Amino acid sequence: MADNNNLQQEVAFPQRDLQIHSISSYTLDLDANKHTSLEASENQADYMNFIHGIVHEISIQGGRQFIFNSIHTEVVNIVSQIVKGDIDFREVEAIADRLLRIEVEAQEKISKLGKQLHEGLLIISHITDRNIEKIIICKAETLSYIERKTFTQQDGFPLKKKIFKSVQIIFDNDKNIQDIYVNDINESISKYWWDSFLELAKKYEDEENTKKAFTIIESKILNAIRKESNIDFWNLRNTTIHYFRSNEEFEMQDYIDKCLNGYVPEKEGLDIDKYINRAKELPAKFAFDPQFSLVKKAITAKIKRTITLHESIDLVLKGEVNPGTIESARNDRQEKGIFIKTSTGFEEFGG
Repeated sequence: MADNNNLQQEVAFPQRDLQIHSISSYTLDLDANKHTSLEASENQADYMNFIHGIVHEISIQGGRQFIFNSIHTEVVNIVSQIVKGDIDFREVEAIADRLLRIEVEAQEKISKLGKQLHEGLLIISHITDRNIEKIIICKAETLSYIERKTFTQQDGFPLKKKIFKSVQIIFDNDKNIQDIYVNDINESISKYWWDSFLELAKKYEDEENTKKAFTIIESKILNAIRKESNIDFWNLRNTTIHYFRSNEEFEMQDYIDKCLNGYVPEKEGLDIDKYINRAKELPAKFAFDPQFSLVKKAITAKIKRTITLHESIDLVLKGEVNPGTIESARNDRQEKGIFIKTSTGFEEFGG
């Protein structure tokens, strides 16, 4: 465990109505094919703050929604019995055993490709978060560092936590599983994590997610912008179609970062931050996942629009136009116009 020399600042987790009933953590050694339980007392404040911070961070996340294949699968059965009080929390060691076995198998498969699984720290906790009972299972980052007094290599836990994979299993008032949310630091959620280890099934398939996410973004964000500014609507709709067709994975924050954050509206006074905040709420409000693999054939929207520029000139948009290709402009006399980047058109007009 890291000593205080590896801690660069006081760690504090947010004060909120979050109770940790039980918690266990394990290091998984894939090479030796064994796991080691980490014991820590409540007075080891740095470690407990680290754990509390991870539990808090995961608990406020959403994630891709999954359902269990059967109540008799190993992980689901163990956590359900723990919440109902039928078995002791110490039985979660069987979950560590299972993950070790699955990760050893997964590592053998990907080692041929020169890839390596993140070993990390397995943390399993039973909590009540704002009166909602949950089991959280996650893999968090550990690191090796040189201790500055002894100059020896040590293992420790970073203050800036990196959570590789997690699952929140949420229970209703009758202690039955209500929701399951899975997160992964990778662009797509590793199949070994949700399928082989947790034995879950996707609640919404990728094609359904793709259709719904695009439709909801268009109706709740883009069409609302259209009521304020037609040109900003078309700019952002084009950018959105391009995002859905050019990326392999959808992640709501990534969409916001690439399409909305940093966008400078053509119409003065258009509050883009309002729409960014609205976009963040869409997955939870309209029942689609905030992270999934895009199915490009599901996006049938096309850009084909005729814009009248002059009584004898129309601009016809027949497909996607990269951002910056068409821009509004003013000349030295402050006359309004548009600028189109085109070498072909330049030559056609005597350039």
